[in-house]
Amino acid sequence: MKKNAFTILELLVVLAVMGVFTAIAYPNISNWIADRNVKKEVYETVAFIKERKAEVTSGKYGMVQVLLNDQLEVFTMSSEKFFQIYKGFSSPYSSHKQAFTCGFSDTAGFTIESKYSSHDFGVNASNSNVNVYPSAYHNPMRSAICITKDGSIAYYRPNQNFQVNDEATGKKVDAFVFCSKSNTSDNSCKYNSNDNYRYMITLDRFQNIKVFKYSKKKNWMKIDG
Repeated sequence: MKKNAFTILELLVVLAVMGVFTAIAYPNISNWIADRNVKKEVYETVAFIKERKAEVTSGKYGMVQVLLNDQLEVFTMSSEKFFQIYKGFSSPYSSHKQAFTCGFSDTAGFTIESKYSSHDFGVNASNSNVNVYPSAYHNPMRSAICITKDGSIAYYRPNQNFQVNDEATGKKVDAFVFCSKSNTSDNSCKYNSNDNYRYMITLDRFQNIKVFKYSKKKNWMKIDG
């Protein structure tokens, strides 16, 4: 019985076709992976903030402060301390009580939660695929959010936060941008750059979160929230 086999010419044709397919498909696959990696960290951060919000809503803490920069830092305030500062007659931080603001980290009744120190971004986090804005390379250096049950407390220096206009309300909201390490550095990750694979989250004082994706054709497009 005669056995059929590929000829050298047929094998060359197959290899050529595979080479063309790879040359065409690889950039698209690479782009998809870069975009997916950034999007994954965006939604992990959204989930992280919602978890901290749930801790306050459940009564575990009176307030939680989250600092968004290349280090994701968390500071908590007990319900007792929250009452003392914002409801008591002899508040140790009377200016915060009067202005309904929260100060920076542990200087205003907070305790640092070091268990979240592994949730970092940028070059110092080997398991992260993103650079972020703002970070230590930028001015402002962070976006700080103060989470309470009723959204009554705002960060005491909003000018230190990165903020954008919310088109739906016309008000300023805090924002945080994620860039891919594949085409940016810590320094070049910016809100107003023209790089692909960039996402942004915005947060109002009630921690209502919206997610945006950058498109060179359409600029920032809301995809969630």
